[in-house]
Amino acid sequence: MGQLQQALLVVGALIIVAVAAFNLWQSWQLRRRHPRQEGAAAAAEGDSGDFRQNRQREPEFEDAPARIEPGLDAAEPARLRPPAPRIDPLIDAIVSFLFDHPVPGESLLQRLPRAARAGTKPMLFEGRNARTGLWEGMQPGERYAELQAAVQLVSRSGALNAIEYSEFVTKCHALGEALGAAPDVPDMADVLEQARDLDSFAAANDAQLSINLQAQGVAWGVDYLRRQARAAGFDTMLAAGRLALVEAASGSASEAGDGAPGEPGRPIPLVQLHYDTQADLADNPEMPVSRATLLLDVPQVPQALQPFARMREAARRLEQSLDAKQVDDNGAPLSHAALDQIEQQLQQLYLALEARGLPAGSSTTQRLFS
Repeated sequence: MGQLQQALLVVGALIIVAVAAFNLWQSWQLRRRHPRQEGAAAAAEGDSGDFRQNRQREPEFEDAPARIEPGLDAAEPARLRPPAPRIDPLIDAIVSFLFDHPVPGESLLQRLPRAARAGTKPMLFEGRNARTGLWEGMQPGERYAELQAAVQLVSRSGALNAIEYSEFVTKCHALGEALGAAPDVPDMADVLEQARDLDSFAAANDAQLSINLQAQGVAWGVDYLRRQARAAGFDTMLAAGRLALVEAASGSASEAGDGAPGEPGRPIPLVQLHYDTQADLADNPEMPVSRATLLLDVPQVPQALQPFARMREAARRLEQSLDAKQVDDNGAPLSHAALDQIEQQLQQLYLALEARGLPAGSSTTQRLFS
């Protein structure tokens, strides 16, 4: 390693140390100005429980991947709308703010950072409702005894790094200054170590499976492709050139994958169908399309719904109706034996996710693998 590289490494290390020291100094200054009175918020609302304990919880089924928007023409595919995410210590670094007295939701909402991101990582905010004691997204008209800010440790773009965490901490200090409450900030080294460990696990247990359908003769018209896709169950539109096969929640916790009672009618996307976006946007219904792809994002869908088996069945139906052949990304034919082997390997992935407390299809797992 040359002298220039060594000097750059030293300078980089000094910058990180300086940022961490500055954050610690800010925290100390805030604590001096606003000393925390233990139990003040609980006393003000008659709260005898410690709602900060056992912060980890099973996500409720209302965190299902998406819902169908009402008011659409029955002839057109429905569209999906994702729910609001929830903080989870399994994949989030959490900073807490304890208030001397409950704070109106309007005041909290007005003071949240304009950009709820730290680098590439999303930030989330939840308040402990002073009336119900429950953690929730802040609502006008409610009062909150405590606030939590979180930054996601890992996504498919990689692990949280020191610069992103420093940006998150800086925003938390500014929020604490505005609210008159000192933030309780986790140690940077511990957070980054947790992020690296989680990123390693996620990289080893991620899977997105595809089956391509290739026209054997004349290309399909895009309108004909859409009709055959709807007949095969792809009746929910995600975007131009993207349809989804969905499953309505049946009400059991195991089927939902979230460990909470299901809500009838709340759909769960199973498999996507991708085809030419430009053809889908064109005015010509006969615009030719010669290839379509069925895609299963494994961590996003509950295992109990058997999404890979459903994808294989949908591919079989479309293969027949479209006079297509099933091929891999290189155009080589996909055999039943190869698909059977993939299905067996999926069981190991599901077991690994379960063992980590991140079952496929849970809202926390969906955020991690996004």
